[in-house]
Amino acid sequence: MNARSLVCVCAALCASLCAAADPAPCAAIAVAAGDEARADTPVAVVLPPQINAARELALFELRGGARTAVPAQVAFGPARELRWILAGTTPAGTVRRFELCYGAPQAGGGGGVRLHLNSKTLDVSVGDAPFFSYNHAHVVPPGKIPPVFIRSGYIHPMFGPSGQLLTEDFPADHYHHKGIWGPWTETAFEGRDVDFWNLAKKQGTVQFAGFECTESGPVFGRFRVKQEHVDLTQPGGGKVALNEIWDVCVWDVGGACRLWDLTSEQACASASPLLLKQYRYGGFGYRGPKEWKGEDYKVLTSEGRTKKDGHGKTSKWCAHSGAIDGKRSTVLFMCSPLNDRFPEPMRIWESGGCFFNYCPIQHKEWTFEPGKTYTFRYRISIHEGDIDAKLAERLWRDFGAPPAVTIEPAGAK
Repeated sequence: MNARSLVCVCAALCASLCAAADPAPCAAIAVAAGDEARADTPVAVVLPPQINAARELALFELRGGARTAVPAQVAFGPARELRWILAGTTPAGTVRRFELCYGAPQAGGGGGVRLHLNSKTLDVSVGDAPFFSYNHAHVVPPGKIPPVFIRSGYIHPMFGPSGQLLTEDFPADHYHHKGIWGPWTETAFEGRDVDFWNLAKKQGTVQFAGFECTESGPVFGRFRVKQEHVDLTQPGGGKVALNEIWDVCVWDVGGACRLWDLTSEQACASASPLLLKQYRYGGFGYRGPKEWKGEDYKVLTSEGRTKKDGHGKTSKWCAHSGAIDGKRSTVLFMCSPLNDRFPEPMRIWESGGCFFNYCPIQHKEWTFEPGKTYTFRYRISIHEGDIDAKLAERLWRDFGAPPAVTIEPAGAK
């Protein structure tokens, strides 16, 4: 290679490296904390049509004259959302600014969220640590438990950051409890009473019906799964009364914490409505570990209530805490203000172990009409240690009153 060719190659390489290091922005993004301080908060913004989300996108934060790459990820669907973690502390009243560019995205520092599908489960890990499994195959009851309690379409096991098992399946006192699951109880469908919760009645069940998508990445892991609420009393065989989609997003927020969102979209499967009768439990439910019982197992709601007086009351959030082998953990359930019946009533056991249920039909019946979609949104946080009401309130505000995110494509002015 002659000297002139070498100079040309070096010049081209330098230009390429500079372009990669400092790509031209395709959009400007601003994130306003609002009235509350934020810490390691998930944020998202819908990408405008001018931005080609099929190309790789890189996010950079502008702060103090520096331009720092930030891990970000696009969630695909009807609305293409850019999602990332607003890392570190963001004081109340401040605005953080970002640029979005075409180019290779920054890899996450925490290992990201990975989904692995096998013949029985979809397994979710955060970094290298197992987090939970979604059971898409029917789980056969163990031992002498009657086969009527077979089910699919639920989450178990779920582990805390240090590996403690925080859900229970087939508990001895309620074989039909399934870790994290969401059937309705007292319902009426086409003139028949159908109980999708209490499997021993043989009236109804909820089952897996297919995956819509799965995503792994540096910021979040996500899956959308179809489920069917089946009326087993139908003459001649079962009939699907309700179609449901679970949209589950697990965030990598770093540290000794787990954070994930569950959105349930429900719609009548036929021209027949489904009446949800007023009842004390039904809907999004959680069965906690067998070790959480007695005085050591604690509950606190956003309104300051405990397991002694929390049942039947409403809340923005409800925290549950207990110890396993001397190590204490807290599971925090948060209810979205976008839910139709927010704040939702709760089913809480005063004694007998850890069971929790956000039950929107506890105070009033509800008819699901054909042609409409009913959406329920929840966020779950898990951390080591005892209940921290101040932390719980901050986490709920990140969910229920998140930072305001605006995006302006380049050249839009």
